[in-house]
Amino acid sequence: MDPLGMQTTSIALYQQLMPGIGNVTLRMRYYGLYTWLSHSYAKHTGDVSPNAWRGYLRRAEALYALVTALEGGEKVAAASTADAAYELGVAGVTWAIGAVATFPDGELDFSKNCDLDSGAPQYLAQRFGAFGAAYGAQLVEVGLLQYLEKHSIPVPTPDSGDTLALAFEAAIGDAAPLFLSVAAKARVTKSELRTLQKMLPSRIDHAGEERRLYEELLLGASLKVSPKANARRLSLRLVLRVAQAVGRVDANAVRWALYSSHDAAGASLPPLPADESAQRDAWGAYQANDLLHVCYEALLKYSLDVLGLAPNGMPMDRLMGRVVTALHAALGGHETWEKLVASIDLSENAWSASQVVSEFALHKAVLKMADPLAVTTSTSAAGAVRLLAVLYKRYGSLVPQVAAQLPVIAEKTHIQSIVTELTYLSQNATIPLADFLGQLVKRRVMERHLWVAIHKFRGQGDYTFLIEDDEGRVRLRRKDGPALTNPRLASAITFLQDIHLLSPTAPTSAGLKVLEAA
Repeated sequence: MDPLGMQTTSIALYQQLMPGIGNVTLRMRYYGLYTWLSHSYAKHTGDVSPNAWRGYLRRAEALYALVTALEGGEKVAAASTADAAYELGVAGVTWAIGAVATFPDGELDFSKNCDLDSGAPQYLAQRFGAFGAAYGAQLVEVGLLQYLEKHSIPVPTPDSGDTLALAFEAAIGDAAPLFLSVAAKARVTKSELRTLQKMLPSRIDHAGEERRLYEELLLGASLKVSPKANARRLSLRLVLRVAQAVGRVDANAVRWALYSSHDAAGASLPPLPADESAQRDAWGAYQANDLLHVCYEALLKYSLDVLGLAPNGMPMDRLMGRVVTALHAALGGHETWEKLVASIDLSENAWSASQVVSEFALHKAVLKMADPLAVTTSTSAAGAVRLLAVLYKRYGSLVPQVAAQLPVIAEKTHIQSIVTELTYLSQNATIPLADFLGQLVKRRVMERHLWVAIHKFRGQGDYTFLIEDDEGRVRLRRKDGPALTNPRLASAITFLQDIHLLSPTAPTSAGLKVLEAA
């Protein structure tokens, strides 16, 4: 819900660091599939009506889901679990599994399941399917599709788009005309679905031109001339570097390794080329920004829990008094923020699970406050303040550098970020700690939430208030807890695995060759 409007800065950062890949673009081969579908539509259909394009897309997506469902269903008996049998990340597969389970003799007619006006269950509710909801904008971002002024139907770009479309078509061979003809009539046999399985996301040929083009799109040296494309290239190289260094391939490992420059056991990561080092620093700032808004959201959750103990509500000043008194006591009674920060010894490895004042250990405790049914203690809330102090101590001197290198989180001073908040903490570091905590929780958390909720209501019509003011008393409406943002790393990892650059634990030989290249 982003009750403080602070997650937007983390989102803006990861969009800058990983353009062209989204949290809902789940498989690499969809980039080839959609580019080929667009190419084939322009070549064989050419109808510039949005309704015609929508129907074409929806039938193709539903057919792709059916191919996936039949292939998975036939592997279920040999799989460790039913879920393990199916390709991940294929849109509409839940519907398709049910359709395949009741497959009639002969042909399955799925035309009504693609027609939003039919009244039948749909493979996906979104009007333009997964293309419109997830992939379309990213395909334009990476330069595979474009929109022309004379109509609203996407077409492949004349260089990268057409080249990939033809390579995809060549890779799937006799499945290409069969797929188009089956999608057009929206009726299919099991035999046809089996023939189409060579199109599945996991079937990209190790040695094929299609795979090479995906690698060029994501990691090619030619991308250096485009700042956005190069940002994506550098981030994906860092994913490969982390996998090589730590022997793990998951989004959490990547974000913590890039933030701490260590592995979980404390070994320093190898030195990086200058451009990758700068990109690692940017990912570190993203993680610090994400941790900071988690601290604030945890203080909001604690304040809501305290308020929830008074069914009839209480004046805001009384609520703040109770919150601050308990927090101050739980923090040990330090005189000022400056002295609290001085009492903390930074962990050499921010990713350490064993050092109680590492960012990793502190954030794990803070995220336990996310449960809306659990009542937060002052000790837990004090942990959020300590995490804030650790971030201040590690990043406070870097604020000018972060603001200069990442203006996306510094250019709008009304949006709270690591730049605005560490500056605010520094400006108030010497006032009595109780006063400091009162101002922090009231102005930067509670009043900030009300400001954000008012703007969401006025701008979007969404009523997101967690508290309500009634004749001078604030009452709890509902709760919300701390949450990290999702920086597209899971999708990026899957893409690298799809094109055979990354195994479950390390870069493949092809991935190592990428890292060896300049």
